[in-house]
Amino acid sequence: MSSITELKRRRVTGNNGVYEELYKEKLQVKKLYDFHELPEWQQDNDKILTGYIRETKSVMKCLRSLFIWNNESVNIYTHLVSAISYFLLMVGITDLLVIPHFPTSTFTDYSIINFYLLGAFGCLMCSSCFHTFKQHSSPHSDAWSKVDYMGIIVLITCSLISLLYYGFFDHKEYFHFFTVLTIVLATACTVCVLSDKFNQKDFRPLRAGFFIAFGLSGVFPVAAGMIKFGIQGIIQRVQLKYLGLEAIFYIAGALIYGFRIPETMYPGMFDFWGHSHQIFHVLVVVASFLHLKAVMGSYNFKHSRLNGVGLSTLHAAY
Repeated sequence: MSSITELKRRRVTGNNGVYEELYKEKLQVKKLYDFHELPEWQQDNDKILTGYIRETKSVMKCLRSLFIWNNESVNIYTHLVSAISYFLLMVGITDLLVIPHFPTSTFTDYSIINFYLLGAFGCLMCSSCFHTFKQHSSPHSDAWSKVDYMGIIVLITCSLISLLYYGFFDHKEYFHFFTVLTIVLATACTVCVLSDKFNQKDFRPLRAGFFIAFGLSGVFPVAAGMIKFGIQGIIQRVQLKYLGLEAIFYIAGALIYGFRIPETMYPGMFDFWGHSHQIFHVLVVVASFLHLKAVMGSYNFKHSRLNGVGLSTLHAAY
């Protein structure tokens, strides 16, 4: 190789090194990044093109990102605000202002309602934390995603058990059987969730289907209730109108999340507002509120029966 050729090669190599350093400095200065600027482990949804917080490797930087509007902000705040609201309800507002008092009301009745509120708070807070800290690094993202999934399992478990308690308040054997079944299914879900393979991108539709199946396991106690109490009886006992709406919101949210609607049809248009994960979050909050309405209605039905209050009075309240 001639000395002139070698000199040109070194000059090109040197220039490339300068360009690489300038590009790295530019990345460090930016607050938000495009999809192609992310490390491979962060590249999850290629239909959301902009508005990313790049890998921070710092807990404090993750926390500071709460004050930078990005494509995770709606995900974070829809569940953070809702989690705080449920926490406030749980620590006293519900007991003092929301739950009607009957002569037959017990500490367990209040505890069961708070049990559901605890599950809702835990799920939404876990979700908010995941979306806040997942950009720390790949290991942190994997760990927080498992926390997020565990929160979903906790919410489904608390939702089912709370309604089982009121729906079968006078048939404890049904309550015990279906509670054990719920715990077994929750344990099976937990084992799958803690598997690293389950957390991979290709398993997104399977994850959505898995949680839908667990949630729909509530069909079994409803069917048993229809056989035991009749259709009208189970409608009143578990407030089936609210449960039906709740199921619609949860299933719609899971399907929208699993198939990435609408950003798949219009990439880049819904980066900050309206993409599938955000829609899923909003529908989850609505569904969780509908379940609270169902639990409160079931509580009222139980004590109206025990205290001889007419069903017309109950219907007027709910």
